[in-house]
Amino acid sequence: MRLSPRRPAALDPAVDSSASEPSAAPQARRRVAMPAMFAGRLTTRLPLLALVFVAGMTSMALEMCASRLLAPYFGTSLFVWANLIGLVLIYLSAGYFFGGRLADRYPSRRLLCALTAAAALATGVIPFISHPVLEWSVSGLDTANAGVFYGSLLAVILLFSVPVTLLGFVSPFAVRLSVDRVGSSGRSAGSLYALSTGGSIIGTFLPVLVLIPAWGVRRTLLAACWCCRSWRRWAR
Repeated sequence: MRLSPRRPAALDPAVDSSASEPSAAPQARRRVAMPAMFAGRLTTRLPLLALVFVAGMTSMALEMCASRLLAPYFGTSLFVWANLIGLVLIYLSAGYFFGGRLADRYPSRRLLCALTAAAALATGVIPFISHPVLEWSVSGLDTANAGVFYGSLLAVILLFSVPVTLLGFVSPFAVRLSVDRVGSSGRSAGSLYALSTGGSIIGTFLPVLVLIPAWGVRRTLLAACWCCRSWRRWAR
C-alpha cells in the first residue's frame, strides 16, 4: 500500500491559521489598550501640568502687582524696574536650583503641594503687610539718604523673596515627577518649561489688562493666592 507524503506543518494552511491566531490576538489587545493607556496617563499628569501653568502665571502676576505696590512710594523709574525684574529673576533662579536638588532627594508630589501651599500663603500675606513694610522702607532709608534704588531693593526683598522663590521650585519638581525614562527627559522638560512660560505670558497680561483695573492690586494678590491653593489641592 502506497502512502501519500505528509505535508509539512509549516505549509498546511489549517495549521498556519491556527498558529497565527495566538500571535495576532496580543497585537490586537495592545492596539486597543494603547489609547486607554495614553488617556489614563494624561489624566494622571493633568493636575501636575495645571500646577506648572498656574505657578508660572502667579510668578508674573506677582511681578506686575509689585510694580503697582512700589509706585506710590518709589515711583516707576528705571531703578525701580531694574530692582524688581533683577530680584524676581534671582528668586526664580534660586527656586530652580534648590528645587531641582530637593526633587532629586524627595521626589514626592505631596512635598510639591506643600511647597505650593507655602507659596500661596506667602502671597496671601503680602496685601496685609505691604503698607507697613513699604512705609518702613521709605522712612528708614530716608534718614540714611539711601535713595530710591536701595529703598525699592529692600522692599522687594522683604515682600516677594519667599513666594517667588517657592514658585520657582514647581518646574524642576514637575520635571522630576513626570520623567519616566531618560530617553524622554528632554521632551518632558521642554514641554513643562514651555507650559510654565505660557502661564507667565497669561500672568503678564491678565492682571494688567483685566484684574488690577477691575479689582485692584490687593484683591488680585488674594486671587493669585486662592488660585495657587485651589490647584495645589487638585494636584495632590
